[in-house]
Parts: sequence; C-alpha cells; structure tokens
Amino acid sequence: MSANPLSDRRNQAAHLLRRAGFGGTPAEIDQLAALSHADAVEKLLNFQIDGNLAFNLERKLQENGYEPALNDIAYWWLLLMARTKQPLQEKMTFFWHGHFTSSYSKVKDPMLLLEQNQLFRENALGSFSDLTKKISRNPAMIDFLDGQSNRKGAPNENYARELMELFTIGIGNYTESDVREAARAFTGWGFKDRAFVFNANQHDSGSKTFMGQTGNFNGDDVIDIILKRPESGKFIVTKLWEFFAYTGPEPSVTDRLSEVYFKSNYSIKEVMRAIFNAPEFLSEKAYRGLVKSPVEYVIGMAKQLGATNIASNLTTAAAGMGQTLFNPPTVKGWDGDLHWVNSSYFFNRINTANGLADAKQNGQFRYDPYELLGFNAAKASQSPDNAGAVVDTFAGILLDGQILPEVRNALADYLNSPAVLKAPDLTAAAAGKPAAKAVDSRVRGVLHLIMSTPDYMLK
Repeated sequence: MSANPLSDRRNQAAHLLRRAGFGGTPAEIDQLAALSHADAVEKLLNFQIDGNLAFNLERKLQENGYEPALNDIAYWWLLLMARTKQPLQEKMTFFWHGHFTSSYSKVKDPMLLLEQNQLFRENALGSFSDLTKKISRNPAMIDFLDGQSNRKGAPNENYARELMELFTIGIGNYTESDVREAARAFTGWGFKDRAFVFNANQHDSGSKTFMGQTGNFNGDDVIDIILKRPESGKFIVTKLWEFFAYTGPEPSVTDRLSEVYFKSNYSIKEVMRAIFNAPEFLSEKAYRGLVKSPVEYVIGMAKQLGATNIASNLTTAAAGMGQTLFNPPTVKGWDGDLHWVNSSYFFNRINTANGLADAKQNGQFRYDPYELLGFNAAKASQSPDNAGAVVDTFAGILLDGQILPEVRNALADYLNSPAVLKAPDLTAAAAGKPAAKAVDSRVRGVLHLIMSTPDYMLK
C-alpha cells in the first residue's frame, strides 16, 4: 500500500467517483483516469440537466391512477443512482435531500417528496440563493415545517428557525428576535393542490427588524439578508466540504471556498469545482476519510460487482443500516460518518454484503463474479490462475488495490482451503459445474469478506 494512494492517477479517478458519485465500474474509472484530474472534474461538473426524470415517473403513475408508496419512490431513486450517466447530479440531489430535509414521517405524501427531489435535481449545482428561495416555496417543505399555520398575528416559527439554524447560517449567528421577525416575513406562504400559493390576507406586511435591518421584509428579503453575512458562506462551504472531502476542514480551506462562494454570487458549481480541485481533496487525509452512508454502500457494491439490476429489497437493506430515502429521522437529516457504524448497523452491512455476493444469475440482483475475473472469450488469457491473483483482482476493483499484505494472504489462504485452487477449478466454477460448487462459494466468499472490511466501509 502506498503512503498516499491518491498519487496514482487511477486511484484519483476512483476516489473522485466515490465522492462525486456513488463509485465507479472499472470501465468508468478507466475513462476518467485517461483524463487529467482537472479535466475529469470538468467532465463530471458539466452534465446536461435532465428536467424530466421525476416528472416522467409522476405522469406515468397518474395516468395509471396509481399513488406511489414510500418504498416505490425510494426504489425508483435507488435505480436512478445506480444507472445515471450523470453521477454528480444525483450525488448533489442526495446532498440537498439531507440538507434541506423533509421527511415522509411528517409529510405523508410521496408525490410531494418526489417533486421536491426533482427540485434538488434541477438546481443541483445552481445558485444557493435561488435554491433556498425555491425550497422556501416548496410544498413538501412548507408541510414539513408547518408553513400552512404561519399566519399574520400568529406566526409559526418552525421554518424561520430551521432556515437559519440548519439551512443557511448555523447556531450562534442569529437571535430569537431574528427568528420571530423572519417568521413574520414568511407568513402567508402556503400550498394548495401540491402547488405553492401566497395568501396576501395572511401575510404580515408590517415593518420588521431582522439582523439589524428594518423594512417591510418578505421571505426572499430575509434570505437575501442572511446570505450576505460572511458566516453563511462559511456555513454552507463547510457542510459541502464535510460531505464530499473530510470532516473538520482547516480554516484555510473554508476561507478559500467562502471567497469562491461570494465572488461567484453563491454558485454551488464553482464551490464544487474548487472542492474537487483543492490539493486537500487529493491528500492522504481525504483518501478513505469518510464512512459510506448505507445508500452509498449498497449502490457502490452494485456498481463494482457489475450488477445488471438492483433488487428492490436494497431499499429495505439501506433502511436496516439507518437510512431510509425520503424519510430522514429528524430535520437535521442524518448525522452520517461515524454514526453509520454502530453495532446494529455494522452487522446489517455485513449481512447485506453477504446477500449480494451470494446472488445468483437468476435472482433479481444479478452479477457474475467470473466476469470480474475476466472469464470470457475476449480476456481468457488474462484470467487469474491462482488464489493470490483472484484476491488481487477483486482487491483492485473494490479497494483500489490498497490491501494489507496480511489481509491479502489470509484471503488467499481462505480461497485455497480445503484444496489448492488452480486455474481448472476456477474455469469449472465459472462454467457453473456442480463439482465446483465449493470453489464458487469461496470465490463469492472472498468478495463478501472484502466488502465487509473496515477499509471498504470508507469512501
């Protein structure tokens, strides 16, 4: 294992795809590795926005008179994450989903949550100011944080508080008076028939004093005032860095990113370009420096195994590891990172990895471990011919080849037991011959064991 694996171009590409997407297949990694790192970043940043993904689904559902359940939309999104050719768009949608949180436990309308999901997708790399104003008008958000009851003379402070505490500026940068005055500014913002409506009769049009400024402010004015504060820049770039790079960014990093954020007029695309091109992003500290979320874990396995389909029960598997799409546990979203690896969640991860590694061709989740090993006509001469070569091939795909010698040797010993594994045994197992069932079990077992290692849990 090298001191800094990110000194290798192919490892850089794999690292970038884990952070800017959900991991890459060997072919996808090879394509990015053929570019410079800066060009690879540009390739991911400059995707074509598809504004029809969720709404094509919505129309299809409505045409058939079917109202989807939570599991339906969660499975749909899982499929999209696995199959997208625009990984950064989906990864940003995933980030915003955990930032501007709304949850099925309160909203109870999957179509509202699906429409919010599409809002995140369409504005994935746009202006943070525009997205904040749009989410403030979003029916799912209004429902989740009680905007329907925010009326003149009896303001509901829930959205105003979370707007500042969790979405834009953070605790310690506003007062209780600011919360009350901001709530007044958002009075009358509601929805009807899944569409935003402004009820002028319920809007408080009186003068308000907010963060030291006085005027007849509405919700957009409040957002403008917040986002001009230097603390708001530090808040959002820190959250982005900690999601895409590592926790606890150095002040020099947040200062640099904040400058990009303000100079670009709140452009998330420019901030993400600066994050991915930062030397710290390719540092040893960043490599495998975050724990994969359950969704990242299951989608990453599916992509790396070359699965031809995604089992619907993977949504349940992710939930068992602590992450139910469209249903974050609190308005804070998911705590993430080390919170993903308590004893219960960890064993659920191992069991899920075992189920996927053992999946056979006739199952809903389909992959062929022998294709990963090169057992096909085009690559027959490149197929591994011993246990150590099998382990090396799998470690190259799943761990960027970064495997400790003692772990490699232990896995090779496991694959060799009870009989010495040789090329004919692998060929027989790849052909599905009954006599090679024990070899097949060990080959799949190696995949399971690698996907259960602490290193594989990291991204």
